[in-house]
Amino acid sequence: MILDFETRSRCPIEYGVDKYASDASTDILCMVVVMDDPADNRRWVWTPADISLPDDLLEAIEAAEFIRAHNARFDQAIWEFVGVNEYGFPEIPVNKWYCTSAQARVNAMPASLDKATRALDSKFRKAKDEGMRLIKLLSIPNKDGTFNENHNELINMAAYCVKDTLATKDLFLNTRQLSKQEHDDWLVSERINDRGIRIDLQLAQLAKDHAAEEAAEIGADLTKLTDGAITKPTQHIRIKKWVLERVTPEFEEFMVVYKDGVRKHSLDKSIRAELLGRLDEDMLHCPAEVHAVLECLEDGSNSSVAKFTKMLNMAQDDGRVRGAFMYAGASTLRFTSRGLQLHNFKRDCMTVADTEQMKQLMQAGNKLTGAVMDTLGKMLRPTLIPADGHVFIVNDWSGIENRYLPWLAGDEAKLDRFRAHDADPSTKDSYELAAEDAGLDDRQIGKVIELSLGFGGAAGAFSAMAKNYGVFLPEKETIRIVKAFRRKNAPIVKFWYDLKKAAVKAMRHPNKKFKVNGKITYLFDPDLIDGSLLCYLPCGTTLTYPQARISGDEEITALKANWTPGADDKEWPRYTLWHGLLAENVTQAGCASILRRSLAFSDQIVMHVHDELVLEVPENIAHDVSPRLQKFMETPPPWAKGLPLKAVPTTVTRYGK
Repeated sequence: MILDFETRSRCPIEYGVDKYASDASTDILCMVVVMDDPADNRRWVWTPADISLPDDLLEAIEAAEFIRAHNARFDQAIWEFVGVNEYGFPEIPVNKWYCTSAQARVNAMPASLDKATRALDSKFRKAKDEGMRLIKLLSIPNKDGTFNENHNELINMAAYCVKDTLATKDLFLNTRQLSKQEHDDWLVSERINDRGIRIDLQLAQLAKDHAAEEAAEIGADLTKLTDGAITKPTQHIRIKKWVLERVTPEFEEFMVVYKDGVRKHSLDKSIRAELLGRLDEDMLHCPAEVHAVLECLEDGSNSSVAKFTKMLNMAQDDGRVRGAFMYAGASTLRFTSRGLQLHNFKRDCMTVADTEQMKQLMQAGNKLTGAVMDTLGKMLRPTLIPADGHVFIVNDWSGIENRYLPWLAGDEAKLDRFRAHDADPSTKDSYELAAEDAGLDDRQIGKVIELSLGFGGAAGAFSAMAKNYGVFLPEKETIRIVKAFRRKNAPIVKFWYDLKKAAVKAMRHPNKKFKVNGKITYLFDPDLIDGSLLCYLPCGTTLTYPQARISGDEEITALKANWTPGADDKEWPRYTLWHGLLAENVTQAGCASILRRSLAFSDQIVMHVHDELVLEVPENIAHDVSPRLQKFMETPPPWAKGLPLKAVPTTVTRYGK
């Protein structure tokens, strides 16, 4: 059974599904239900004018194995908050809900119904333009808070909703359905979303107010420096034009970037950092006003402070933000975040003590000094707090991808290095040893080596990563480091190319399996999504490369879900499955599987960011929960025997350090 609601509310949908659905003004405009069986054409269209649900629909709901919806969290919330409470709908067990957007994502298809059905070239498509027109007319209130009640347009809205359900049915029937494990994992993720993350609303408001004051001052400085040509640090096009008119060709060259082979100019964070560093070291020259403008940009460009406003907007009456995590948001089935975008929170954060001190200073009316936006950005993580009488237990795996890749490749020598350091932390860690392998004694360079070269990266990848860590080396030295890494990590290098060979063989021989190291298997299914390359992982996860194609020179390409074609383009954008990407995909997907397994450890998990779990527990039992969590996270699952895992928890009263 497939279901879809159209609704209206005075609460903006960008405040989050949970806040939207629970708002007193939220109401149902219509509901459409169709059957997911291709041979069953039954259809129901319900509106509040019908008062109660028809008996045959109630019987169908009771008999259905699953209630499917695209972005099912929304439809489930509307059913529960509005349908059950206002119209007497029956309760639906949470495990009967099923998300077709999650199904699209595990098939590496676009998550949105519009894009997914377009990529599939489905018979039924989402009527996007008509939908936007009707939503603006009927779902969003007028300036005086009233809603339009146009009868004919309400009929059009129901017709639009019918098209959505038929498009959802097409998507459901033409992509691989969620396995039981995938559906169970989605349900676990939704229960974490239900628990929510508590916000220190006082701190968020103080930070928002101070950010607004600082932004106004930076804008005034820019206006004065540029004689009104630039008034805000967000005016990127104006800023680049103004700077380029005043600098030397040498300076301009540092602003050059290439995107899709096109030469462009940029003043993004990494480029600004390099320019300011060279200016400060007197290695580059420009007019004083340009230097001052770059410093203003650096002070005002911390977009992360906008998250304080997001926190305040999304927090419900209990101070919690819900719905922050998207299951299988990436094609490797890793989680992504939405709403607050927790995965993008600044990692560099204040300690609990410093945060408390800063909060007291702001409450007392003291003005912040120095790099204000940077200071506020460091307070983002600590603004997330546990309930009164509770603490956070925070734990993440140490270098899990750097361990999992050699486990896949069968590189026992490298795994032994991790085992030795886990047993005796006084020995050299993987970053120190990576530097030593390259004939260096610099842990920072070793970190760049490990993070940039494991997935087929060469000198370019090393240099790009190195900039993020303030490491700058001559090209000749970079090439030497790459060669040294590949010599020392020969099993991993062989693994890259074995993956590509197996994938090519699978493409050449449909429906036959080709294994790598007894852990990875490729198969080409010509009947799935116009031909899909499937990758089976030891954890039971399946990676999908939809609409896969192979050229005469054995280059494999597939549909790229997160690249959207132009309105007139006939084909969806594609990307190349080169050996480094294949290695990265199987590594990230395996680590994501270990994380998903751990989410079932406790119903006290409220958050997970990348490879980190956060539990919210009563303070008086933290000492008992913490060692159990560590033991669980350091015990590899049965399918990953021999994988060394290290995860040491910390207990904090605010998220962060």
